[in-house]
Amino acid sequence: MSSLPRAEEDEISLKRSQLREEIAKLKEERIKLINKFDSLRNRRAELIEKVKQLRTQIDTVRGEFKVKLDQLNKLKERKDSLFKEIQEMRKQLDEARKSTAQQQPGLRPDILRRRIKELEWRVETSSLPLEEEKKIIQKIAELEKKLAEVKKTVKVKERGNVSRAEYLAKKVELSSIKEEVSKVVAELDEKKKILTSLKEERDKLSKEIDNINKEMDELSKSIDQIKQQLNEKYNELSSYDDKSRRIAEQSRQESMQRIGENEKEILEKKRKDVEEKLKQKKRLTFEELYILYGDVDRNNGKNNSNLH
Repeated sequence: MSSLPRAEEDEISLKRSQLREEIAKLKEERIKLINKFDSLRNRRAELIEKVKQLRTQIDTVRGEFKVKLDQLNKLKERKDSLFKEIQEMRKQLDEARKSTAQQQPGLRPDILRRRIKELEWRVETSSLPLEEEKKIIQKIAELEKKLAEVKKTVKVKERGNVSRAEYLAKKVELSSIKEEVSKVVAELDEKKKILTSLKEERDKLSKEIDNINKEMDELSKSIDQIKQQLNEKYNELSSYDDKSRRIAEQSRQESMQRIGENEKEILEKKRKDVEEKLKQKKRLTFEELYILYGDVDRNNGKNNSNLH
C-alpha cells in the first residue's frame, strides 16, 4: 500500500489548525453575545421594577386626584347654593329698603294705638252729633289702616335686619369657599403635572424595555447561529481528525510493512552467508543453524519453527 502524499497530510493539519482558530473565535464571540444578553436581561429587570414602582405612584396620585376632584365638586355645589341664597337675601333686603323708604316720618305703632284709643274713648263717652261721630269713626278706620301698614313695615324691617346679618355671613362663607376652590384647583393642576410626568417616564421606560426585548431577540438569534456554526465546525474538525487518524494508521502500517521487508532482506542475506559457509564445510554456530533450518515466515520475518 502506497503512502499518502506529504502535501495532503500538511493540508489536513493546516485545515485542522484553521478550524480550531475559527472555533476559538466563534466561542469568544458567543461569550461576548451571552454577556451582552445577560447585561440586557439585568437592565430589563431593573426597568420592569421601575415601571412597577411608577405604576404604583400613578395609582396613588390618581387616588389623591380623585379625592381632590370630589372635594372640588362639593365646594362648587356649596358655592352655587350660597350664591342662590345670597341672591334671595339681596332681594329681601331690597324689599325691606323699599318698605322703609315708603314709611311716613313720625309714624310709630304706639302713637297710632294711643290716638286710636283716644278717639274710641271719645265716641264711647261723649254725646256727639251723628255727623261728627261718623267723621271720628272714619278717622279711627284710617288710623287702623296706617297702623297695619306700619306694623307690616316694622316686620319687614326686622326681618331685613336679621337677613342682612345672615347675608354678610353667607358672603364671608362664599369668599372663603372661593379661596378654597382656587386652592384645590391649584392642587389638581399640580397632581395633573405629576401624573403627566410619571406617565411620560413610564412610557419612556416601557419603550426602552421594548427595544431591549428586540435586541435580546436579535442576540438570541445570533447566539443560535453561532451555536449552529460551532456544531458545523466541530463536525468538520471531527471529519479531519478521522482523516488524520486514518492517515496515521496507514502510515504506521506502511512503516511496519517496511520494517518487515527490511528484516526479511537482512535474514535472506544472512541465510546465503550461512549456506556459503556450509558449502565451505565450516563449523556453524547455533544461531547460524537456526537461520539456516528455521521455518521463517517470509511475510513478517518471524521464526515459527521448533528446532527441538
